[in-house]
Amino acid sequence: MIADNKKKIELTITGISVIILIFLIANHMPKSKDNKSVSKVEPYPTSEAGFEVMNNERRAASDENWGRDPFLLDTSNVKEQVLGDMTLNGIVADRESPYAIINNDVVKLGDKVNGMTIIEINENNVVLDENGQRHTLELNVY
Repeated sequence: MIADNKKKIELTITGISVIILIFLIANHMPKSKDNKSVSKVEPYPTSEAGFEVMNNERRAASDENWGRDPFLLDTSNVKEQVLGDMTLNGIVADRESPYAIINNDVVKLGDKVNGMTIIEINENNVVLDENGQRHTLELNVY
């Protein structure tokens, strides 16, 4: 019985010693040269040359054929209507306060554009009044 307890203690001590030895060996082994980590010596590029390198990398990535960007609206079918020298670029159709974009300027009801007063802003068109004569600018989406 004493011999059995003695063997158990010896096995336990041997096992713990092997684990400690493995731990010490693993910590003292040289690290692989393939391990790529961020160097604390090289600062992040902030000079013009650094920005040029970043832009070149970005350009190279954009040259790859990834297809259509899902976040860009396909505007190939959108046509702007021109009335004289006025162009309807877009409409923000809010029921309480609609806005339109005419000649790249944001306008609202009652504003004047080229001597005409905006009297209606609908989802697809803007109605303007010029001395009692109505003009409609249509937003052609398709």
